[in-house]
Amino acid sequence: MSIRQFESNQVKAPFLGKPHYPISGLDQLGLNLTSERIFDLLLPGLNNVTQRVRYYSFYCWFFDWYAKTIRNTSRSKQNNYLRRAEFLLALIAAYKNLGGVPGITKAQAIFESSDETINLKLGTQEDANSEGSYWKNPRGVLGQYYISSIKQMGILGDQGDKEGLYIRTDFEHQTKVSGKQLADAFSQNTSSNIQIFTDAIENNYITKKELELLSIDYNMLDIPDKSKEQKLLWKLFSGVDRPKETQETYFRKETIKLLLSNITQNEEEEKYNQLNVPFSIYGNGWQTDYSTTEKLWYFFILEQFWSVSCTGCLDAFLKILDEKSSNNWIDEIELIDHIVSKVSTLFDSKGANKKEHLFFGKSFKKDSVEELVNLSKKENDPYIKIFLTLCAIQKLFIENKTSVSELITISNNFKIHTPSSFLNAYNDFDLKNDFTITQFVEFFIISYVVNRHHFVALRKLNATQNSAKFYRDDGMIRFVDDFHYDYSSPRIHTLFDFMRDLNIIDSKTTTLTSKGLEHLKNLEQ
Repeated sequence: MSIRQFESNQVKAPFLGKPHYPISGLDQLGLNLTSERIFDLLLPGLNNVTQRVRYYSFYCWFFDWYAKTIRNTSRSKQNNYLRRAEFLLALIAAYKNLGGVPGITKAQAIFESSDETINLKLGTQEDANSEGSYWKNPRGVLGQYYISSIKQMGILGDQGDKEGLYIRTDFEHQTKVSGKQLADAFSQNTSSNIQIFTDAIENNYITKKELELLSIDYNMLDIPDKSKEQKLLWKLFSGVDRPKETQETYFRKETIKLLLSNITQNEEEEKYNQLNVPFSIYGNGWQTDYSTTEKLWYFFILEQFWSVSCTGCLDAFLKILDEKSSNNWIDEIELIDHIVSKVSTLFDSKGANKKEHLFFGKSFKKDSVEELVNLSKKENDPYIKIFLTLCAIQKLFIENKTSVSELITISNNFKIHTPSSFLNAYNDFDLKNDFTITQFVEFFIISYVVNRHHFVALRKLNATQNSAKFYRDDGMIRFVDDFHYDYSSPRIHTLFDFMRDLNIIDSKTTTLTSKGLEHLKNLEQ
C-alpha cells in the first residue's frame, strides 16, 4: 500500500498490522562481515566479552573436579553446580570489593544484605527462573561468554555425543596445553582452601568468614606470579591458534608480539587504544615484506575505514533528511539533488571543479585516512561530514592500488571474502574512474548509502523488528530514527586485558613489566 494511495483517498478501510520495534546496531550498511572474519582468524580463542584469562584454567579445574567427585552425567545437574561455582567467584570478588568479574552486581547486593551465612540459591535462583539471578542466561557465564572460545583452545570439549555436558581434555603435546594441565595448575594455586570452595558448591551455602579465607586463592583478577598456572596460560595463548586443527598457524602469537611492541613504541596512555596496532601498520603504508599477520591487520583496518566512512555518510544523510522533512514524507530525488549540490560545492571550495575534475584524480586533502575518518566522526555539519568521508574513501582507493591484488589473494586463501568488502567496491570504483566529482557524489550517495541501507534493512526485517532508519515509498522518503556508529572491536582489548592478568603489561599503566619485556624479546627472536 503506497503513500500515493493514502494521499488520493484510495484507501477505503483501515489497514491493521502488528507493529515493528526499531532496532539499532553499528552495522547499518552491512559492511563489517569481512572485518569480523579477519579478527576471528587472527585472534581465535577469545572474544570481546571474555575479560578474565583465569576463567580458562578455572573451568578446566571445575570440570575435572566435577567428573572425579560428582560423577553425574545429567546436563542440568552439572549446570546447577557450575552456576553455584560462578556465583561463588562473584561473591569472593564482592567480599574484596573488586569489579570486572561476571555477576558482581548481584553478588554485591546479596553479600551486603546477608548475615554471616549466604545461601547460594539467592544468587543462582536454582530450581527457578534465572531472570534476576547473578546471570540471566541459564547456561551461566561459561555458556554465554566462554565456551566457544575455550573449545577453540582445545582445553574443554563435549563428553562424547552429549553436547553441553563438558569435560576437560587430557593429552600430552610438547607445544600444546591440555585442560588437565591447567586444571592441575589451578588446583596447585588453590590447594590450601580448595575444600572450603568445593564444600560450598555441594552444600549450596558459604559464610563470610569462609569468603575471607578464599579471597586470595580464588581472586580471578590475580594469577600467582611465576606459578605453573601463569606459565601454562601464557603458553596456551602464545601457542598454536587452533590446537584441534592439523594446519598450524600462529596469528594470535604474532598479534601479541605486535601489541607488546606497539606498547613500547607509544607514550604511556591513560587507556590503551586497541586500534593502535592496525592504525600503526596501515600508517606505515603497504609493505610487501609485511608478515601475513601484519597484512591481515592492514586488511582489517582498511575494511574498517571503508565501513566507518560509508556509515558516517548514512549518519549525515539521516540528519539532513530529518531536518528537511520535519517528520513528513519528502521527495527522495529532490533531497539527493540538494545534498549532491551542497557537498559538491565543498569540493569547489578546496580548489577543485566539481563538474570538470575527476573524483579519482589527485587527493583533495593532505590528511591521512585515519585522520579524515576521525574528523568526519566528530563533525556536526552533515554536509562537511559527507565531504570528509568521501575524501577518506577517495584516499583509500588511491593508496591501495598496489595492495588490492595481494589482498584479493589473501582474502581467497583464508576464505574471508564477502560481497560487502572494500575490494568489491574498489573494482566498482575502478570502472568509475572517468566520473567527475558531482557524478561520483551522486552515484555514491544513491548506491552505497541510500540503496545499500534499504537493502540491508529489508534483509534484516522480521516479524517484530525493523532496522530501517528511513522508509521509502513511491519516490518519497521519510526519516525514522538515527543511530550510533563506530569502529568494530577487533578483540585486541581482550588480549590486552589477558596480558595484564598474566603480569606482562602493568596492571596500573600501559607499560610492559620486566616479564613483558622478556617475553617480547623472545617473540622477536
